[in-house]
Amino acid sequence: MKVIDIPAASAQAFLVEEGAAVRIVDVQGSQVADVVMFDAHDYSHFFSQAYTRVVLERETLEIGDRLYSNRMEPMVQIEQDTVGVHDITFPPCSTRVFDVMFDIKDQTGCREHLAQVLSPYGVDEQRITDPFNAFMHTQDMKILLPTSKPSDSVTLRALRPLLFGVSACAGDMNDCNAGVLTEIRVEITNNTTPAGG
Repeated sequence: MKVIDIPAASAQAFLVEEGAAVRIVDVQGSQVADVVMFDAHDYSHFFSQAYTRVVLERETLEIGDRLYSNRMEPMVQIEQDTVGVHDITFPPCSTRVFDVMFDIKDQTGCREHLAQVLSPYGVDEQRITDPFNAFMHTQDMKILLPTSKPSDSVTLRALRPLLFGVSACAGDMNDCNAGVLTEIRVEITNNTTPAGG
């Protein structure tokens, strides 16, 4: 198993093979992780919030659900989930979001942090998609206090080779991370048998 520690208000990027289990852990609780995914062989093929909502016909997620791409193809399947509260409606926080919505100047957010770590793979900032917001608690386009506790986790099974970007969300001006920024851990376990295989 490979373990990747992501300090508060930062991000990491990594490649996984088909069948790998990617476990995202909220180490201290109440911390959102922004997760973006790209086909490892074609970065124009990426996770889509909108198509995931369309295929599932809902905004909530359950164990067994698949997250879909901009080509309406499954990318990962939710295999384990101790929280059951995630978001697929909000974009990543960013310098622009902080400026326009909160009048906070020159503060970087998940968009910039993800772009920084994905850049070595050839993914520039304009390709940073709206993420799977693990542990983010929203309702009717309102951000609520997280429900995740220390060591809560969600496990995604890769249905194809993928490039992941994961950030420990940098938003500390509202209830998104309960106003306190902490770390996220990612545990990757390879499996030669793909999900459903």
